[in-house]
This record gives sequence, structure tokens and C-alpha cells, in this order.
Amino acid sequence: MNIEIAAKLQKRGIILHRVIFVAFLLQRITLQLVYRDLPRKNTIALISFIIICAILEELLSKFHCFNNIWAVRVIRFVQCATCSIMIIFTESTNDSGTMVMSLLLLFVVDMFLVVDVSEKTYCYGIAVALGIVVLLALFVRMTLIGDNKWMFMFFAALLLGAVFICEALAFSDYIKYKDNQVLDERRKFENIVEKNENILNMQNKLRNTNDQLNIQKIDLQRANKQIKEANEEMKVQEEIMRYIASSFDVPKISNQITDSIMNVKKLGFCAVYIKEGVYHNKHSHFVVKTKIGNLEDKIREQMDDIYSHMVDEGAMERIIHDNPGEQLPYLKDVNINSIYIKVLGENDDKYGLFMIGDSRRKLFDDNMSFYNAIIAQYDIAISNVRIYNNMQHMARKDGLTQINNRIYFNELFKETSEKIVADKGCMSVALFDIDKFKNVNDTYGHLAGDEVIKRIASVTEEHIEEHYDGFVCRYGGEEFVAVLPNRDIKEAEPIIQELFEKLCSQIVTYNEFDIPLSVSVGLTAYPEVCDNTEELLKRADWCMYYAKEHGRHQLKVDDGTIVKE
Repeated sequence: MNIEIAAKLQKRGIILHRVIFVAFLLQRITLQLVYRDLPRKNTIALISFIIICAILEELLSKFHCFNNIWAVRVIRFVQCATCSIMIIFTESTNDSGTMVMSLLLLFVVDMFLVVDVSEKTYCYGIAVALGIVVLLALFVRMTLIGDNKWMFMFFAALLLGAVFICEALAFSDYIKYKDNQVLDERRKFENIVEKNENILNMQNKLRNTNDQLNIQKIDLQRANKQIKEANEEMKVQEEIMRYIASSFDVPKISNQITDSIMNVKKLGFCAVYIKEGVYHNKHSHFVVKTKIGNLEDKIREQMDDIYSHMVDEGAMERIIHDNPGEQLPYLKDVNINSIYIKVLGENDDKYGLFMIGDSRRKLFDDNMSFYNAIIAQYDIAISNVRIYNNMQHMARKDGLTQINNRIYFNELFKETSEKIVADKGCMSVALFDIDKFKNVNDTYGHLAGDEVIKRIASVTEEHIEEHYDGFVCRYGGEEFVAVLPNRDIKEAEPIIQELFEKLCSQIVTYNEFDIPLSVSVGLTAYPEVCDNTEELLKRADWCMYYAKEHGRHQLKVDDGTIVKE
């Protein structure tokens, strides 16, 4: 029996008792006033009983006696016994026993609320105890009153006891039945809960399994992606190595490498810078690949300064992840968040800069093997180009002046002539000779003559190759040739005239001597004057000799009438 539940039920029943008690009092007083013959002693006894019950319940509530289950049981039993005695004494009188029976029913219900009705022993005990009380009351009435209606009262008492016992047993069985039902339902519920828990556990296991499978799937996808990237990287490296092995053209190699990196890594930009003179290049070499507008020019303008700054600091590489715009102001307004800069070359043989960047953050914290491999291949390519170009330079360049020698010039001239003819273009050729060069050697010595030849060669090369995209060569001892592809004689004449004036204004200082320079120049062109490219050099030579024979120190332009005398 749960004491807390029983105490709560008893406390809640006090309100119901108050209503019934008040109704009972009003009813009894009303009946007493209406029916004068109603026994007053019964009314006084009933009212007194009700008042005592109300006071007793208030005291029990105030002193928390409802928590004592045995005290409540005793009080309810006393109330039931008192009501039973009152019924015995009011039976066969002019009084009504209905109200007393109502009170008895009320107290019996309250008593069963505090009795463990699932145990029949309690029920038997209560019924027997009440039966004894009723029999004692019956005996007292027969003794005191002495009426002859004891048989009627006996059977009434017997009937009341039988009703108590039967109802107690029925109520006990009903409670047991309900307890069994509740127990069955609880077991079913527990089974359902257990099954639900098993289902939930299975769901959790399935969920965990799915999570693990998803994680494995993600890991597999990541691994596949890495394998795919690795295969692409290996394929790119193989292509680059194959290209490097078959080419000595640095601009083409640089474009191949930067294009491959951009295609595989999808970067924001990729740039390569090689300083002047690394592979006999006269100018710095730049390759910048990007899809970001205006970024190519910004990078191109800054790479030389970045290279010089890093070399001065002795830094070989630099990774920028935090606010690159603050360290590299030209990237301030560009969505670039990761930058990697690498100085190309080693120790005292640094030759350029490799630079990549992207909008992704922390991109170059790890996995730099691909870029390192590409840079290593690029170093090999530049080394191979250097060796090849040095050999080519030795074979193609004049040992004294370092401009094209006659053998290589013949190859260039043939290739250029064939292209001009095929494209139906034009070409001008100038051939010039140093005036009175024998006197320079005789007067100042052959070393002074060498300085004069080198000065003529350097001025001519700078003027023709760097400014007008032509090519020159040392054609003989003191003879030089300048070729201007895709320029007719009208365009070529002011260029050669400017060169003539530059050469004649030169003064070579050797030891304590100042040696002035003078040249005689002949100029011809295809197809205006000469309709056969193979005769250009011959006609230029005729014009040069014409200038020398007619006073030297002049430019003679071929008009088609000059022939060798």
C-alpha cells in the first residue's frame, strides 16, 4: 500500500466530507423541525457524531496524521463501527436509517482506500470486526430496551454482515483483477518499451553504421580525389619532362609548365620570372597566367622587385596566408588569400622566381610535393637550355664581337628569305665596312682595332635587333650586315641612316688615344630593287663599294642601276 497516495486521497476526501456533513446537518435539523415526533436523542447523537468526525479530520490534517496509515485505518474503522451501532439502535423506530447508511457507506469507502484490498485477510478481518461490533450492539439493544423485535434486528444485522463480507470479497477480487490487468498491461507496455528500446538500439546501430559508411564514403571519395589528382600530377610531370627533353625554347617551356599547373590545380594565378642573361636572353622573361582581370600586369610589374628583395634578404621561399594584400599591396583589391613564392636556382646561381596564388585559404600549408617536383624539372630545363645555348652561342656567335657569325647568319638569312618569299613580304639588307680600318691597326695596334670592331658590333646589334626586330652579323674582318625583315626600302632607309650617324659619332678610347669611327654603307631591298633574295647581299655589297669608291663615309641606297665595276 502506497502511504503517500493513500494520504493524498484522504486529504482530498475532506472537502467531500465537509459537503456531505453540512448537507446531513441541514437535512437532519429540517426533519426535526418538520416532524415533531422524530426522536430528539437520535438527532443529537447524529449531529454530535458528525461534528466529532469533522473536528477529528481537521486535527488529523493539521498534525499530518494522514501519513500514518494505521492511525487512519483505526479512525475509519471506528467511524464505520459507530455508524453500524447507530443503525442498530435506530432500526424499527420512527427515525430514518437512510442518512446513517449513507455515512456508513462513505466511511466504508474511505476505509477501503487505506486498506490493502488485494489481501483478503484484511478484508475478512474488517468484516468480522464490524460483525462483532454489530452483534454486540444488537445484544446491548435487546438487553437495555428489551423489545421483542430481536429476531428482526438479528436478521438485519446478519444481512448487514453478509453484505460487508460479500462486498469486501468482491471488491478484493475486483482489485486483484484490476491489479492483474494493470500488471499485464504494464508487462505489455514494458515489452513494448523493451521492443522500442531494441528498435531504437537497432536504429542507433544502423545510424552509427550509416554514419561510419558515410565517413568511409567521404574518405573513399577523398582518397579517389587524391588518387585522381596524383595521377593528373604524374601525367603533367611526365608531359613536362617529355616536353623539356624535346625543347630548348624557354618561353615555350614556361608556358607549358604554367598552363599545366593552372589546368591541374585551378589556381588564381601562376607566374614565372627569369632575369636577363640567364640563357643568353637579352631581356627579362615573364610568363603570367590568370583569369583575374588586370592581375597579369600587376604581377609582371612587381616580380623583378620581389626577386631582388628576396635575394637581398637571402630568402629562398615565402608563404603568405594572412592578409596578403598588406604584404603585397598590389593584391589588396584582388581575391587572393594564399600565395607561394619560390626563388629559382641555388646558392650563387639564382636565376628567377616562381609565384602562385589562389582565393582558397591555407592552400600551401602542406602537399607541396607537386610544385617542388615542377620547380625541380624547371631547374633541369633551364640548366639544359643553358648548356645548349652556350654550345649554340659558341657555334653561332663571333668570338670577338659576340654577335652572329657568318655561318649562322647564312642559316638565318636563308630561313628569313624563304618565309618572306612565301608570305610575299619585303626585306631590306644593309652591308657596311669600317673606313680605313688598316690605318687603325697600323696606327694604334690590332688590339685597338679589336675595340673598334666590338664597338661597331654592339651599337649595330642594339640598334637593329633591340629596336627594329632585325638581325646582324660580322660578315668579314671589318664588314657587317644588318637585315630588316618586313621593311621596304622607304622604311629601312631612315633606320639605316640613323645607324650610320650613330656609328660615325662613336669615339673609341684606347690607352691615351681617341679613335673616331667612320663607315661606308650600302642598302638594297626585296622586291622593290632586287627581285631575287639570293642577290640581296651581292647588291648591298655593290652599293657599299660604290660608297667607298665615291668618297667613303656615306650611305648609298640601291636604285637598281648600280653594278660592280
